[in-house]
Amino acid sequence: MTSLLSVSLIACTNDDSNAELIQMEYNYCTQEELNLRESPYRLFANPNLWSLQYPSGSVDGGMKTTPITEDYKSKYFSLYKNENGNEYLRFSLDASDQGKSTNGSSVRAELSSTKSWTLTGKNALSYKFYLTSTDFSQARFTVGQFLQRCDSKDSPLCRIEVENGSITAKVINYEKDGTTKADSTTHNYDMGIVRQNQEVSIKIALDAKTMTLWRDSKIMATHTFHQNVRSDYNNYFKAGIYYQNKYSPKIFSEIFMRDLEVIFD
Repeated sequence: MTSLLSVSLIACTNDDSNAELIQMEYNYCTQEELNLRESPYRLFANPNLWSLQYPSGSVDGGMKTTPITEDYKSKYFSLYKNENGNEYLRFSLDASDQGKSTNGSSVRAELSSTKSWTLTGKNALSYKFYLTSTDFSQARFTVGQFLQRCDSKDSPLCRIEVENGSITAKVINYEKDGTTKADSTTHNYDMGIVRQNQEVSIKIALDAKTMTLWRDSKIMATHTFHQNVRSDYNNYFKAGIYYQNKYSPKIFSEIFMRDLEVIFD
């Protein structure tokens, strides 16, 4: 079974060099296929540490949240096994779907950690992932992040973002209100290129206010958060697909993730 359902038709002309590739995209899975899929429950070391956020399917319905249970599966989240027998968490999401959070820029199918931590000890998020997309050159989405619960709204202090074949860690020194930047800067750290179906490993490690970013067991960047970033506020990890395309393009992407692990001090 392929990771992305698609059919390609070739419209041939007398000149083979002018052959046109037409791709018909089939988003999500049929009900028949969903019936054959399994819950990814067994891939979690502790399912109680996570909940899933996903679109309601309507603008008025916003975003929905569900716990991870033995029988939960959906078109957004299921188990996937590749030809080598490796099992993955499968996140599937159309950027033109409807239903986002109040402060969100777009839709998401994303795990959210139910356990909070502060910037005072050692905490980490790590996982391996690969991706597919019907429009890889235009798709822009976050595949892992952590946020701080501030006075006005939750602030993404670090997002691992995929855009046009590159992985970038976007780090912002938000102050306590969740809107003001302590240094008025978005710090962009290059995490290297990525191709469709290429598996990479990511780790976000915090030691108090010092963050180390890893890719494939190699340190890619180190960032120390500004003194105005609160160390006594609660933070939480997230992982999955969160589109940053704000104008609902017709793009369908899937993230396949394994070895998801969190460490809390």
